[in-house]
Amino acid sequence: MSKRTCDQAVEKIYYFLDGEITWYRRLRINWHLRSCPPCEGAFQFESKLRSVVREKSAEEIPDELIERLRRVLRDETN
Repeated sequence: MSKRTCDQAVEKIYYFLDGEITWYRRLRINWHLRSCPPCEGAFQFESKLRSVVREKSAEEIPDELIERLRRVLRDETN
């Protein structure tokens, strides 16, 4: 696979995962993923990561973690 093709597939991976691309682009990315193990691995990683985040976000977040995140965000904006 050419680096350009891989870059294009990676650039669109979130749109692909969210179902926000045309059927033609989806078909092309699917073809690329089947023929490019590194990109397929990246896709599987991102897909699994999204599943874990979705699953964990359903659990209650401790107040201490929320406060730590607020402090970090405040520090970043100052």
